[in-house]
Formats: sequence, C-alpha cells, structure tokens
Amino acid sequence: MGTGEGRSGDGRGRDARPMASAARRRAADPAHPEAGSRRAEVRLQVLKAAGELVDRLSYDEVTIDAVARASGVSKSTLYRHWSSRQVLVLEAFTYTTNLLIHVKDTGDVSRDLHAYLVALTRCLDDGETASTVANLLAEAVRSDDFAVLYRQTLLRERRQGFLDVLEKGRSRGQIRADMDLGTAVDALYGAIHHRLISTAEAIDPAFLRDLTRLAVQGSATPAYLQFLK
Repeated sequence: MGTGEGRSGDGRGRDARPMASAARRRAADPAHPEAGSRRAEVRLQVLKAAGELVDRLSYDEVTIDAVARASGVSKSTLYRHWSSRQVLVLEAFTYTTNLLIHVKDTGDVSRDLHAYLVALTRCLDDGETASTVANLLAEAVRSDDFAVLYRQTLLRERRQGFLDVLEKGRSRGQIRADMDLGTAVDALYGAIHHRLISTAEAIDPAFLRDLTRLAVQGSATPAYLQFLK
C-alpha cells in the first residue's frame, strides 16, 4: 500500500518528470554547462582549466594529460565526461568564448553588430586560438559525428550571437523584414573565418568597420540608412 501511495499520491511524481527531463536537457548542452551537482562542478572545473590551456597552447598541445594536470582531475574521469580530446577542446573553447562575447544592446544595430564582431575577433584571433579554430574545423570535415557536435555547440553559439543582434535591429525597424538573416550571418561569420584560416590577412579595425558597413547597407531599411547618413 505504501508503494501505491508513493506512485499516485498528489501527482508530484508525474509533475517531476518534465522538470527532470528539462534539467537533463540543460545539463546535456555542452555550450551551457549547468552548475550545482558534483558532476557539473567537475565539468566546469575541467572546462575552465582546458579553456586557459587553449588560450596559451596550440591545438595539439592541449592533450588529455595537460588538461588532467591543469584541472587536477584524473584522466579516467575526463574520459567518463568526454569521449575524446577533440570533443573536450571543442566544449572548452565554446564555453570560454561564450563568457567573453557579450554585446550590450545600445539600440543601434550597426553599433551592436560592430561590437559583436570586435568581441568575436578578439576571441578567435588571440594567442593560439587561431590554431584551435582551424583544427576544430578540420576535425568536423573528417568526422561526421564531430561535425554534428561542432554545429550544435561552437557554430550554433556564434551564429546565434549575430542573429540576436540582427533580430533586435529588425524589431526596431532598422533591418528589412524581407532580409534573410541566416544569409547575413553566413556572410559575416564566413568572412571572419576566411581571413583567419584561408588567407591569414589581418582582421583589423578597418576590416571590421568595412564588414559592418557592408552587412548593414545590404540589410537595413531605407529609413535606417537615411538615419546613418
């Protein structure tokens, strides 16, 4: 009888299932690791340590041994949380860049877009991170499974940053309603990666200003373009 009462009771068991499922989904999102449980604390400890290594070392130097030493977490525990070194580096890089790329909403889409480009470039073109970006992209080309994770973490987060800025601009009447924002994001993000990985040309202030101007002129409403003159 006691078991029956525990299962039916006042319905709390039924209500708890969606909440538990949502918590599992949040905990399973490597781009936004949860805190609270011991497991989550270990993951955060490792991601922070690995992120610091990514800033200082080349991609190949961020090994499981190096992360274990820097984090104080055993290699066996690392492999329980991450299936490979490549996945660990991807999640650590995504986590640290998420912390660094924050753009204040000024009410001006051109200004906010430029600020996001500057913040993104600072993360991608600093220290050894260019090596990491290039190698993570190469891993995604080589492995279909890794490509899925790459799209679900790093690529999704960076694209969403651009989309947030452009969608706010659209809501203020600064970006045309008929503009395909995904195309604009691809042009912006693609231009950054093209210089970072392919041509090695400088991603300097002049380039970022020109890129912002190009994106805004191609997507802005006539009224906003008039305002910018």
